Amino acid sequence: MQLNIYLISHPIIHKLSTQLIYSIKNKNNINIYNYAELNLFLIYEVLRRLIQTKTIYINNIDYIEEICIFNPQDSYLFLTNIEDCGDITSYLKTIMPRLSLVHINLNKKHYINKNYLNENIINLSNKQKIIVMEKFLNSYSIIQLIDYLIYNVKIKSNKIKLICITCTNNILDIINNKYPSLEIYTTKIIS
Repeated sequence: MQLNIYLISHPIIHKLSTQLIYSIKNKNNINIYNYAELNLFLIYEVLRRLIQTKTIYINNIDYIEEICIFNPQDSYLFLTNIEDCGDITSYLKTIMPRLSLVHINLNKKHYINKNYLNENIINLSNKQKIIVMEKFLNSYSIIQLIDYLIYNVKIKSNKIKLICITCTNNILDIINNKYPSLEIYTTKIIS
């Protein structure tokens, strides 16, 4: 089985990600609003495939009312560096049903703090869908996090979705060898 990598090529996402990558390479200031918009578009792409809705028809005397609801069985855990996400966290809470946000900083070069994760991942079930969002997948800490979720918390790898702006070939190779059923959404793969 091969790793499921979705290279998102929407023109707006491509423009915003190119601006962000260029500004980081040239050590320019990153426009926080562009970064927040890019995060929102990437999350939208993942949610299109992830969230399922049901339509209910209510028969009134004069008309039929159509109501669209989320599956009440679904819940979501969103792991990200909340400081980097800006203002989208409040927006996420309104558009995603039963969402739990957990702050995690994978940019620091240290091992995953398992106590911190344990305290914050409460009542995690196999029905819960997990979204991990990182700016760049270029360090081994993402693999440590996935290992922790799969082996310690007992989450199935097909329930985990990774979102990033860019990722490196080496990290993708390692993830592919260990967890081929993972889904990764990115704008660019760097060699």
